[in-house]
Formats: sequence, structure tokens, C-alpha cells
Amino acid sequence: MAQLLLLPGRRAPMRVAEYVRMSTDRQANSVSNQTAAIEHYAANHNMVVVRRYHDLGRSGQSIDGRDALQQLLADIQGPKPGFEAVLVLDIGRWGRFQNADEAGFYEFLCWKRGIRVCYVGEPFANDGEPFSMVFKGLKRVMATEYARELSARVIAGQRRWASQGYRQGAPAGLGLRRQAVSYEGKAQVVMARGERKRVGTDRVVLVHGPDHELRTIRWMFEQYLSGNGDSAIARQLNDQGCRTQAGKRWSATTVRAVLRAERYAGCNTYRPCKTSLAALRSSAPVPAPVRRTDAFPAVVSPAVFAAAQARRRCAPRHASKTDLVERSRVLWVRQGTLNASLLNAEPSLPSSHTLARRFGSLAALYREVGAVPDHGARSMKTRQRIHRWRQSLTAFAHELFIKDGSAVERDGWRLRIDGRWSVSFTVLHPSKRGGQGCTWFNRSASEATDLVVFARLGAGESGPRDYTVLPRQLFPHWPDFFDDRVRPGVDGFRYPSLAILLDLARASRGNAP
Repeated sequence: MAQLLLLPGRRAPMRVAEYVRMSTDRQANSVSNQTAAIEHYAANHNMVVVRRYHDLGRSGQSIDGRDALQQLLADIQGPKPGFEAVLVLDIGRWGRFQNADEAGFYEFLCWKRGIRVCYVGEPFANDGEPFSMVFKGLKRVMATEYARELSARVIAGQRRWASQGYRQGAPAGLGLRRQAVSYEGKAQVVMARGERKRVGTDRVVLVHGPDHELRTIRWMFEQYLSGNGDSAIARQLNDQGCRTQAGKRWSATTVRAVLRAERYAGCNTYRPCKTSLAALRSSAPVPAPVRRTDAFPAVVSPAVFAAAQARRRCAPRHASKTDLVERSRVLWVRQGTLNASLLNAEPSLPSSHTLARRFGSLAALYREVGAVPDHGARSMKTRQRIHRWRQSLTAFAHELFIKDGSAVERDGWRLRIDGRWSVSFTVLHPSKRGGQGCTWFNRSASEATDLVVFARLGAGESGPRDYTVLPRQLFPHWPDFFDDRVRPGVDGFRYPSLAILLDLARASRGNAP
């Protein structure tokens, strides 16, 4: 059992927080089991649990979606956390991150604020001693390896069930419904959208939905084979008031997805995720998709489905740029303006992301259409402000490190600290988006440094409002934008000042306070 070193002679109970995470291994690590172990430990060590943070049904492979852990880290970085330690059952509950160092980084954020993380079910004391550090490192690697092996076993099981005709995840789609089937093969309840099966051993098959939805699907295939394109079919469906299964308007993209879905021909298809942990572990290619024909009642005959796919293979791959410009101009004349939301909602056009890729950017498309507002002077002023602040922050940090005792080498916008790690600054200017407050878009490429500090300039304020310090090891791709909403995986790295950089420099020099 882990031991937590308390101050000698302490009488008042130590105020602690409880962190609990449960994914799918409910029997061994249920909420009640974790809570009971933590409360037993607290009672035996003169502690009182004052805060509880629970992530239920959440994977430990990433911080994404773990709102409780995000809130815990945010509270710890606040002015008064209200507790002195965090009690967790074991290292696996803290996280089975793909990179074992990620767990250490989040624990470092706690340590920096004087908050100890105690693993109550581990056979070592998290006290910073060499044995504890080595043991903890081994346990983190073991937790990461367990997650990878579990991912491989899950994919193998899903492929096996898919080959037997059982549906693996994903919505059924218009015209189809998911039905639970018992382990003995007996049909159970037909589940509504978003509903989960009630018994873990049940499997899922697809069955026909309402007749009017089946007629819509068959009509879409008939229209496509008669010569109408995806955009024309989407336009007709919207004119008739027909909506997708999610209740949204049709677009060329959603029509195309229906016409290419093999399940409408009765075929069950399973494609494992290319970014699964099992795939990341090995350089071997991702296995071919699993297909089982005659798995479900077909909505359209296999011959009709095959004919639709043959027509799509023969069709031109892309509309010409001239075509896209003319369609965008029609939209501009009709709406009086152009933006990404209007482009995405227009059935005759591909998505705004596709258009940006075809033309290099949406601004280039707007220029072709002739719908470019005169933002030249304002853009120049914004770029100048960003450049001045980037120069100022880089120079300020350079001086700050030197005064704190670090050796600093500067190469352009890069600062190398004590020959161990590097940091650079990216300054973000606020812009409006959808009338819902400011958004800080990250439009420029950041330097190839170990850390990148994203400084958000305030609208009408004299300087940056905060700093998001992201390690490249955990973020191979930087976020496209920042805002004031809670964003799992990013909020834990946001700070009101640059003091965190000095803490990291001291820690890397081995003389952290």
C-alpha cells in the first residue's frame, strides 16, 4: 500500500481530493471499489476528502473527453485549490497514455503547485525517492503497454464478430435500425438512435426501418442511376422537406455517403481505425476491411448497388475550378456574402475544407468570385501588431531566463535553454466567429521547438491575456484555433504568466524549488 509522508505532529486532517476514472473494466475498478479504497486510505492517514472528480466511461489513453481530470488540473492551477493532495487508486486510473511521459507531465503540474499525487493502491510511496521514481516509471510503461495490448485484442474481437455479420459501432443510417441479438441468437429490442444495448453479451444486427425511409433510400439510388448527381438529389430532398436521420439538411456529401454505403446492399463492413494503439505499435499495414455479404436484409439489390458504384467510378473525379467559381458566384449573388457556413450548406458545392484545398484557401476562391472585401489595411495593421508582440515576448523571455541563471542561445525566434530544450512564441490575434465571442485562429506555422508558447492577445487590451504552453511531444499537430470554451487536452496547459517557463528551466537544471 502506498505511503504518504505527512508533517510530523500534524493534528488537523489533511484536505485531499479524490480522482476516479472508470472505462469498461467495471468489475475490478468500479467507482464504488475505487472510492472505498480511497476513503479507507484517507481514514488511516488523517485525511478528509473534500473534492471528488469522477470520469465515468472514459478511456485512459488520452486526456480528451476527461472533463473531471481537466477540471482537477484547472482547480490546482487556480489561486486556492482547497486541498493539499490528490488520491488516486493506481497509475492506470491516472492514465494509460500512449506516451508514458504524458502522465508524468500532468503530475508535474500538480507538483508545481505543491499538490502531491498519491496512488493509494500502489506498493510504493510517491515521495520523489529514487526507488519510487524508477518503480513509477516502470508502472507507467506497463500501463501504456496494457492499453496497446487491449487495443489489439478489441480489434481482433471486433473483426471476428463483423465476419459473422454483427454490426460494430456507428449509426445505422436512414432506413435502417440497430437490433440487439442475445448470445443464443434470439432477437431483442430495436434500439433508438444513441441507445446502447442493455446486456454486454448481446450483439447488434441491422434491420429495416420505417417504410417511408426505405422508399427514400431506393429513390436516391434510382435518381442517381437515371443521371442525377449528388447535389441535384440533395436539392430535391431538401425541397421536399426530407431530412437525414440526424434531422439535418441534405448535402452532396451526405447523399454520397448513402450511395456508397455497402450496408444498404446487405453487406456488413468493418474497417479498423488506422490510428488505433495496436496500429501505432507496429509498422505493419492496417489489415484489409472485413466484409460479410448477406448479413442484413438488403434495402436495394446488390445489382443496383454495384451499378451505382460503377457509375461513380466512371464519373469525373472533381468538378472543374471554373465550375466551382460559377456556383460560388451564384451563391454570392443570392446571399450577398460568402463564408464557410454558407458554402457548407450549399448542396451544389463541396465542403469549405475541400474548396480551400482546391484553391489554396477560401480567400483565393473569394478573389476568383470577386467577393473580396477590402481588408488590406486592417490585415497589415494586425500583422504588424503580431510581429511587435512576438519580438517583445522573445526578448523578454530571453532576459528572464538569463536573470534566473539559465544559459540561453538564441537562433532567430528560437531560444535554447541550458542546452537541454528549446522554446518559441506564436502570437494569436482575436477575431470574431459566428457572433459568439472571440476566437484566436492559429494561421501561421510555429517554430520546430520542444515547447511553443501560444500567446492570446486581448481585444482592445494592452497585452496578452494568457499563455498556452504546449509540448511538441504531446501535440504533433498544433490546434487550429483557441477560444474561451473548455477544450480537453489544451486547457491544462494554459497559464496567466510566463512563470511556468522558469519552473521548467529550474527543473531541467535539477534545482527546482
